[in-house]
Amino acid sequence: MKLCYGMLAWGAIGLVLGLGLFLAVKGSIWLLVLSVIGFIVAVGRIGCSTH
Repeated sequence: MKLCYGMLAWGAIGLVLGLGLFLAVKGSIWLLVLSVIGFIVAVGRIGCSTH
């Protein structure tokens, strides 16, 4: 079950980053900046945990 949740989470992150890239091409980079910061924080907290 954790694999399914992980795949859904990565899909959601990819969707938000893709939408941010699309909006950045249109001239608005705020979503891209926020999603990249959120991605870095999430990977740092979850991916680098010692548990």
